[in-house]
Amino acid sequence: MKARTLAEVLFTAALFLVLAYAMTGYPEFGFVRPLGGFFLYHTFNEGNPGLWSGSPNAVTGILWDYRGYDTLFETMVFYIGTVAVVIFFERRARLRQTRGMSMIVSASTRLIFIFIITSALTITIFSVKGSGGGFQGGSIMAIAYVAILVALSKGFLPQLKINVKRAHLLRTLGLTIIAAMTLTPIVFSIATGTEAFALQNQAKEWAPFGFPAFLGLRSLSGGSIIPIQIGETLFVGMGFTIMFTLLTLKGGDEDGDGEEEGGGGEKKAGKEAEG
Repeated sequence: MKARTLAEVLFTAALFLVLAYAMTGYPEFGFVRPLGGFFLYHTFNEGNPGLWSGSPNAVTGILWDYRGYDTLFETMVFYIGTVAVVIFFERRARLRQTRGMSMIVSASTRLIFIFIITSALTITIFSVKGSGGGFQGGSIMAIAYVAILVALSKGFLPQLKINVKRAHLLRTLGLTIIAAMTLTPIVFSIATGTEAFALQNQAKEWAPFGFPAFLGLRSLSGGSIIPIQIGETLFVGMGFTIMFTLLTLKGGDEDGDGEEEGGGGEKKAGKEAEG
């Protein structure tokens, strides 16, 4: 035991020395590398309003024109997954009212539901200033509906005006927002005969198209970023809701099962009568 403790202390000390040595290689305070200077110049520089995004988050502001493709492709992958689940489960699925869990759990879930939805929207909207985004916000939003399914019953979502059909409509709305923001620069390019690219957010020296840098408030800056993130949140949140709703249905909830069970019961009763 002592040998193990000594080894842990030596490992911690060695790790500390390595990190301390690495810190000595940092440049002096105030020095900015050329690449860092480029990011700072094009991120939030009011002296260069033609080429800046208006976003205080460098990753969001500068790389969105490129990182947006990652969001677009992961959206397509998720879309295919949702379609696969719907094809297998939606046709035979039918919700059945259940009692849900205890009163304490039900009351707590109603309160937590509000906080989960609020957190999802916050992570989505303020992702221009920090970590997060539409996919993360949508995933968190879906947790709220899973909690409803488990704690309050499968029949409670329709009371919230959320069912598979409405979820499909909201999911399609989110996908439509993403498609519109993606293709707007292309339409502008064709209409004006100028250079522009799909998912382009910022104006460039060779491509003058750029979404507005501000949407009314500085904290909500970033041009096309927020609309796309909202569309992604709707798409992902409703997609997960559809899948969780369909996947949580039991065999007894499917159309035709009750008839089969009823027929089996009649046969069994007949045999007992003959006996």
